[in-house]
Amino acid sequence: MYPDEVERFILRYDVSTNLRKSGDHVEKEASLTLERLREGNARFAAGRPEARFSAEERLACLAGQKPVAIVVGCSDSRVPVEAVFDAGPGELFVVRTAGHVLAQASIASIRFALEKLGTRLVVVLGHEDCGAVSAALAGNAPEWLSPIVSKIDVSRVDPSLAPADADDALLAAAVDNHVLDTVAELHELILGMDVPHDAVVVCGGAYKLASGHVHWLE
Repeated sequence: MYPDEVERFILRYDVSTNLRKSGDHVEKEASLTLERLREGNARFAAGRPEARFSAEERLACLAGQKPVAIVVGCSDSRVPVEAVFDAGPGELFVVRTAGHVLAQASIASIRFALEKLGTRLVVVLGHEDCGAVSAALAGNAPEWLSPIVSKIDVSRVDPSLAPADADDALLAAAVDNHVLDTVAELHELILGMDVPHDAVVVCGGAYKLASGHVHWLE
């Protein structure tokens, strides 16, 4: 590569370096991206998603990726993350484990997107009727599930805080509580990463299986 080609390569792919220089701008951009995800979810829930995954969109991803958000979600097959936010290829960096539990590999994946891809919005996405949270509540999960259920704290669940339309108030409140716990855990982890933590927005929500709406947690 010639020097000018190297410079263009760095400007295009080492986006984390550029973002570190403008924390206020990045925070504002993350807030705009969150609104974009809210609007995408509204389209999905209304059955009016935009056309996605066209040949043109796929080709546009060949040069590299610059996802606008990291979504830390559950592995449940009923929660199609890109579809839920009406997002196309290259828009979301998705990390999924059962119960969106933060394992070593998932933390490393999140760190990669923050430090190397320059993503500045992290969304923790739980969902109603989560089997992992339900197993933690039941307290009788098999031993092989302990790496998951042992990281879901159900000792502070208040059913009165569940959404009014919840079929199972205890489970719904536990899902919301676990989302907020994961948000708090991510805030702590980001402090040890090479990113301006005050410019990273971390938020959470819970997906409703029937309606398709994301119940956002403030």
